[in-house]
Amino acid sequence: MVQMRRYTLKEGAKEAFQEVFLGVIVPLRRALGFKVLGAYWLSEREFLWFVAHENFEEAEKAYYEHPERKKVNPAQYIEAMETRFVEALPL
Repeated sequence: MVQMRRYTLKEGAKEAFQEVFLGVIVPLRRALGFKVLGAYWLSEREFLWFVAHENFEEAEKAYYEHPERKKVNPAQYIEAMETRFVEALPL
């Protein structure tokens, strides 16, 4: 399953969010078997990324319960969030 996650960040939060994303979120997700398929800045405050896992719900639960994840709070930088599962078009 592939999930699209789109965030609108709070004003001035780009650098702090990016530090947590690259330093904690991505390495931890990869350690738990997720594939980070891409991450993109759409603007100074808009961020889009795609993450995949075969057992998404189970892995997502393990991710949020992990002690390393509990040490950070990326939500403090996020004003709005949209998540949805997407289906890849075979190319």
